[in-house]
Amino acid sequence: MKNKALTLTLLVLISTSLFTANFAAQGQSLEGVAISQITSQGNVIAYGNAEQPVTLIGTITTYNGGYRVAFNGTIMVTGVSQGYTVRANFTIPDFPSGSYLLTLIDTTTGEEAYSPFQLFPMYAVKPVVPAAPAQLQEGSNVVLNLTLLSGNMNQKYDVELLIMPPTGITTNFTKTISLTTSSSGSAMALVTFPDPSFSPSSSSTVYCGTYSVYLNASQDLARGTFTVGFTDLTQYHRQDTVRIVAPGYQPSQVASVAVKYNDNVVFSQQATASSQGVVSVTWIVPANVSIGAYTVAITPLTTPSKLIPDIQTFQILGYQINFRATNLAGAIVPQITVEAIDQSTSVTISGTTGTDGVATINLEKGNYTVNAYWNQAKVGETQISVNGANTYSVSCRLTDLRIKVQDKNGVDIPFVGLNLTYQYVSRTGQTVAGTATGQTDLSGIYTFNSTLPGIAYSVAASKYGTVFSTTPISALPAQASYEVTILCPDQTLTLTTVDYRFAVLPNARITLIEQASGIFYSVITDSDGYAQLQVTFGQYQIEVYTPTNELLNETVLNVVSNMQLQLNCVLYNLPISVKVVDYFGNGIGNVNVQLSRPGMNPLSATTQTDGTVTFNNIIGGNTEVTAYPTGNQNAYVAANLNLDSATPITITMAKYVALGGTLIEVSTLATILVIVIAILLIVSIEVFRRGGFKLRRKTQSKMAN
Repeated sequence: MKNKALTLTLLVLISTSLFTANFAAQGQSLEGVAISQITSQGNVIAYGNAEQPVTLIGTITTYNGGYRVAFNGTIMVTGVSQGYTVRANFTIPDFPSGSYLLTLIDTTTGEEAYSPFQLFPMYAVKPVVPAAPAQLQEGSNVVLNLTLLSGNMNQKYDVELLIMPPTGITTNFTKTISLTTSSSGSAMALVTFPDPSFSPSSSSTVYCGTYSVYLNASQDLARGTFTVGFTDLTQYHRQDTVRIVAPGYQPSQVASVAVKYNDNVVFSQQATASSQGVVSVTWIVPANVSIGAYTVAITPLTTPSKLIPDIQTFQILGYQINFRATNLAGAIVPQITVEAIDQSTSVTISGTTGTDGVATINLEKGNYTVNAYWNQAKVGETQISVNGANTYSVSCRLTDLRIKVQDKNGVDIPFVGLNLTYQYVSRTGQTVAGTATGQTDLSGIYTFNSTLPGIAYSVAASKYGTVFSTTPISALPAQASYEVTILCPDQTLTLTTVDYRFAVLPNARITLIEQASGIFYSVITDSDGYAQLQVTFGQYQIEVYTPTNELLNETVLNVVSNMQLQLNCVLYNLPISVKVVDYFGNGIGNVNVQLSRPGMNPLSATTQTDGTVTFNNIIGGNTEVTAYPTGNQNAYVAANLNLDSATPITITMAKYVALGGTLIEVSTLATILVIVIAILLIVSIEVFRRGGFKLRRKTQSKMAN
C-alpha cells in the first residue's frame, strides 16, 4: 500500500513539473491573469469615490501582451504589459455609490481577472478665489463650490455649511444646503457668502484673516479655507498702485493708514471712512523702495476699533533677472560675483554665477550699475534698466591663457605639469596671491581659462617631478586668448657600452624613445663603445642592439640634466659552460652540444671526457641547447634556456649510462643486470643445493656413530 501511495505521489509531481515547464516554454505567466492591488496616492485601497485617480497593478498571461481595464463593464484604459506586469492609471468614473467590479482582460487570450471595488459618497467644498497675486478684499463676496460624488442616484442630501471667521470673532455662520443627486449619484451647488440666508443673518467678510469652511462639521464631511485682506494684491512692483479697501468702520471715522518696511514708515496717511464705514486709500509704490516684506496697518483714531485690527503684509518681490558672465573669448565664466547697485537707493544686491555662468537675482524696476568681480578683482561693468524679467550679458575682462610646450623641433610635449602663480591687488586694497595648476594634453597644450589680465604671472613647467622651465609673463594683455610657448630643453647624454667582461663594446646600436611624446633617437657607438647625443628633457626607454639586431639590454632613464650612463650588456661575450651527464649524474664525453636560436648560426662542440664543453663569446638570450651522442642525432636531448649569465648549464641524458667511455641505454643496462642477477641466482641455488645436501648427510652419519 505504501509503495502504491509513493508511486502516485511521484506521478503527480512529474505531471506538475511537465505542465509547468510546458506553460513557461509557451511564454506564459505562471500567475496568469490576476489583479494584485489597487492604489491611490501610494496607498492600497479597496474602496473610493468617483473622479478619484487610481492605479491597478496586476499580471496577464501573455508576455508583453495587450490588456484592457474595465470598471463596471466600461473600458477605462488599454495598454501593453511590461513583461507580464500591468500598471494601469485611470480615474474612477462618475457612478453612484455601491459595489462594482474592476476587470483586467488579457486581449490575447481573452482571460479575465476581477476585483471588487466599493464607491462611497464623497463631499468637497472649494472657495472660488482670485488667481494670485490678487486676493479677496474685505467686504467681497466669495462663491463656495459644494460637490457630492458617488451618492445614491436621484436622492436629496441635506448638509450644514459652517463658516468660521478669523480668530477673534466668536460668531460662526451656518446654512443648510440641499443637494439632489443625478442618475450618476453626483450633485453640485454654488453658495455665496456672506448672505442674509446664513444664520445669524449678519454674516460678512469685513475682517482680515483666514476663514474656515466645513460641511457637517461634526462629521467633518469636507473642509476648506479662504483668506481675506484689504489690499487688492499680495505682491507689487515699484510704481504699481496699492488699492486699500477696508469696511467695518463707523461712518466718517478717521483712521491712520501706515506702510512699514523693517519697522520704518515708508507711507502714512489719514483717511476718513465713507458713509458705509469703508476706508479707501490708494498708494503708488515709490520708485526707490527696497525689495522685501511690507506691513500695512489701519488704525482708527477714535473708538470703536474693529474686533480684529486691519493688519496685513504684502511683498515687493522684484523681477527675476539673469546675468550671464562671459570672458573676452565669449566663454561662460563660473564663480563671478555680480553686484547690482540700485541707483535710486544705492542698495547692492549680489549673486554668484554657477557652472552655467549665470547668476540669478531679483531686481525691481529702475536703473542699475552692475559690476562683475573675479576673486574680488573688478573685471566688468554695465548699466541696465529693469522693467520686467530679463537676461543680461556681462562681459568680463578675463583672458584665456594658452600654454604650449614643444621641443626645439616643434614636437608637442604632452603630460607636462604646469604651475601658474600670480599676485594682484583686490578691490579692498589687499594683495592676493594665487595659484592654478594644469597638465598639457596630447597636443602639448593646456589653457588656463579666464585669467586676470594686466598682472604678472610665472609658469613653472615640470615632468617626472623636476621643473625644467620657469617662464615669466610680465603683463597679460586683455584679449580673447594669449599663447605662451615653452621650449622643453635639450640635455647632453653620454653613453658607453661594455660587454660581460666590462670590455668595450663597439658598433652597438642604441635607440631612445621618450615615453610620453614618442620622440625617437638612434646612435651607434664608436670603436671605444662611446656615443654622445642631445636629447629632449624626458623619460626614455633605452635599448641596445648588436649590429645584427640582437637585443642586449634595455632600461628606462629620466634625462632631466646632462648625464653619463654606462650600459652593461651582460649578454654579450658570455662564456657558456655546458656539462652533459648520464642517468647517475656522471659526465659523458664525446657528446655533441649545439647552441642555436633565430638569427644566429648554430655553434657546436664535443664534450671532454668529464662531460664538459665551453663556448666563448656567446650572445645571451633565449637559446636552445641540444646534446646528442656523436653519430646518433636521433638520441638528442634539448632544453630552451635564457642565457643571461655565465652560470654552468647541466644537460641530463637520462636514457644513458656511461660505462668505460661507452654509452649504454638504461633499459639495456637494466636488462643485462636482470639477466646477470638471474644467472647468479640460479648458480647460487644449484651450488647450495648440491653442497648443502652432502653436508647434511655427513652430519647425519656422525650423529649415528
